[in-house]
Amino acid sequence: MRGSCPTCGLDPAPERSAVAAPAGDPARIRRRVKKPSHHARPRRRSREGRRKARALMIFVVVWIALVAFTAVFVKKQASVEPTPAPAYVEKSEGPTEEEARLLSDNLSDCAKHLQEFLAAPDAAARSRHVLRPDRTIPRMARHYSDNPPVVGNSKLSLRLQHVLHTPAGPAIETTWTVGEEERIEAVFFKEGEDWKIDWDAFARYNSEPWPLFLSAQGPGEGVFRVLARERIGANGKDDEFISLVLGVPRPGHPDEATSPSPEIKVKRASAIGQRIQEAFDAKAGGTGAFGSRAVTEDPDGMIRLRVRVSRGDDEERHFRIEELLAVHWLELDEPPIRSE
Repeated sequence: MRGSCPTCGLDPAPERSAVAAPAGDPARIRRRVKKPSHHARPRRRSREGRRKARALMIFVVVWIALVAFTAVFVKKQASVEPTPAPAYVEKSEGPTEEEARLLSDNLSDCAKHLQEFLAAPDAAARSRHVLRPDRTIPRMARHYSDNPPVVGNSKLSLRLQHVLHTPAGPAIETTWTVGEEERIEAVFFKEGEDWKIDWDAFARYNSEPWPLFLSAQGPGEGVFRVLARERIGANGKDDEFISLVLGVPRPGHPDEATSPSPEIKVKRASAIGQRIQEAFDAKAGGTGAFGSRAVTEDPDGMIRLRVRVSRGDDEERHFRIEELLAVHWLELDEPPIRSE
């Protein structure tokens, strides 16, 4: 507070202000220096932290986007239907490597035998191409005396080739188109170093002409290669008997059966009945004996049988299966199943 000095009564301020500063002594000016704030450095660090945080955030966002895109892409790819395998790979009935090699190595020789067999002028010339010619020639001569041979001057076209595994060893099963319409089947077995035609199966050889046998002409018993179908009545299948109708294939047209027989009954529980039922079941699955595929060209619902049939002398022409020799047409030695 300003005021007079209590001692002298004077005002001290003017006196102090009258004192001059020494000459030549520079005036000192005090400047108030602003101390650096203790917040300056932390603020710089905070900015760097924000930049790093922003960069990390961008990285995380990009990474999440990439992960999401990958998940969507994988899901889309998984929903696409796979390309199906070629049909020949999926079919379990395709030949094994060994069977394919067997067909590849020998089918051309089989075709040559068949072509020369069909073109041969007589039984003697044909015998060079068939199995067991010494036993076959008499049957061939008898057969062709009543049945015209298949003409072999027409072009042969292969329809089917397949390997059968029989008790006599592997066989080559083939079907062919002759000319424009007729179809034939030939099965070849290896004899020595060559493959020969099973002529009995090829010709569907019967000991007696089937139509004459049905009409009560000739012997009352014979061995026949026939097609059989089950006859089902209005009340369905008979639990005790299988009712069969036998016929023969039309030459050149295996899908047609001719000359049907009267009804022939076989007990279901018998050995013959059980074997015949097994053949019907196999045919329903598309196969025949030894895995044959040629049976698919036979009439629907009909199976192949080689049977010994007898004919009664009564007016009703009663027929009976005395022996079941085979459920195929191949000329193989198998134990017959006799009727009970």
